[in-house]
Amino acid sequence: MTSPSLLEQARDGDVAAIVALLNSSLKTKGITVRGERESYCLRLWFTASPAPAQPATVAYVRRAIERLQVPTLGILQLYGEQIGFAQPAWSEEIALLSLAADLAPSPEPVPTKPATPEPEAPAAEPAPERPWSAADLGAEPALPPAVVRAYGELGLPQGADLDQVEAVYFKRRAELLRRGDGPLGPVSDHRAALEPLKWAFTTLKTHLETPPAMEPPPAVLGKLGEDWNWEPAVRRSRPSTRSRPAPLAARDDTDLLAFDNPYSNGLIFPLLLLLGMVMNAMPIVNGLLWGIKIWIHEFGHATVAWLAGRRAIPLPIGWTSVDPRRSLFVYVGILVLLGLLYWAGRREGKRWPMGLAVGLAILQFMMTWLISANTFDMLLSFGGVGGEIYLSALLMVSFYFPLPEYFRWDFYRFPVVVGAAFCFWGQLWLWQQVPRGKASIPFGSLWGEADHGDMNQLINAHGWTPGDIIGTYGTLAHLCLLAIIAVYGYTLFRQHREFFVALGRQWLP
Repeated sequence: MTSPSLLEQARDGDVAAIVALLNSSLKTKGITVRGERESYCLRLWFTASPAPAQPATVAYVRRAIERLQVPTLGILQLYGEQIGFAQPAWSEEIALLSLAADLAPSPEPVPTKPATPEPEAPAAEPAPERPWSAADLGAEPALPPAVVRAYGELGLPQGADLDQVEAVYFKRRAELLRRGDGPLGPVSDHRAALEPLKWAFTTLKTHLETPPAMEPPPAVLGKLGEDWNWEPAVRRSRPSTRSRPAPLAARDDTDLLAFDNPYSNGLIFPLLLLLGMVMNAMPIVNGLLWGIKIWIHEFGHATVAWLAGRRAIPLPIGWTSVDPRRSLFVYVGILVLLGLLYWAGRREGKRWPMGLAVGLAILQFMMTWLISANTFDMLLSFGGVGGEIYLSALLMVSFYFPLPEYFRWDFYRFPVVVGAAFCFWGQLWLWQQVPRGKASIPFGSLWGEADHGDMNQLINAHGWTPGDIIGTYGTLAHLCLLAIIAVYGYTLFRQHREFFVALGRQWLP
């Protein structure tokens, strides 16, 4: 039994086969394609330098996928990426309204063999395929099968208007979120339950806003590379009859867990920071959640020790056990973990974990092999309160950067940002008040003698002055605050770039 060809596998919906066909056609353009599939949805990323042109790429891929006639695909999501950038330069979502398996005409009956033998006739050219038209479905044009299926998915009668579709969709979606499949349950189950509902809504929205023109679906894929510039050719050959392509479905902004969701990035993130500030200002809440600050403080000590190749065990009781001797086991272990983080980011196309892994690996080498034991001891003392500042800031800005799927960072980043903001605002307020004389430097230790405290060690063992402590921690807190604001502002600019460009053209001469 022969294995199916690459084209047959692509028609069956095999993502690897579809990606291989696209890569073979687009490699001459310098474009690399990767993809993944989830239920009805096929996601394709097109990477080049600069990013591929959006109109030509979308038109080409849409035509190619329609030629494949994959009956199990309902949504096509396309992303254009530029090499070296973490976020896509553009994205498009297409509802595939024509499913080839449902639209294919029934086969003609096979004629019976005549009783008397007849001489063989020379082989004739195969007859051209009968063009598909609305007449094949009866006297009146029927709805595309995908639209009929979408109406059934939402439980609506055929012909329901857009207002009814939206009302049923959002009502059904709210019911799913209230059940165990919502964000408080497993995230994968939540997405799997919403995917058919989202597909039905997108399909009906596109159909009702702009009904697609009836055109015969091509029978074979052909050479994809020859169709890259198919749109101008069609325009030249029949300028008076070619209809405009239907506008693509608008991006669904209801998934608050998505990293490109404008509501999460522009509104929910500052609300989470404000919530952390309010929690820190309330004495009762501050006392009850004091353990969060202790935990981040001890991790500040531990991260310095781990990056310097020392064994460390942070405990939530306000104590971190540190072995001052270098450990090759710790150094190699941390390096392996950073390598796994880099590999996972590269496999999933996420540049943030890749850059984080490389940066930490360089920092680990410097702190393990290039600094002295006295400098390590100073950084260890500095890292407690310092960790409450820079670790909290790092956790907050990580809200905008996806990590490998294993971490489920798309969901857990929300409570993590609240805890990090609660700790960060406490330190920022403290080092605002100390120079004014309204608060004092946190000398002493939670356990043991007072002289063993971090601030005491910086002064007694490393020659710092109170002014050095106030200036260093105050500057660090303000720099981290500026970094948070900069990342937030840059994210808003990227998502609303057209608005800011238009505003600049209006006000600038």
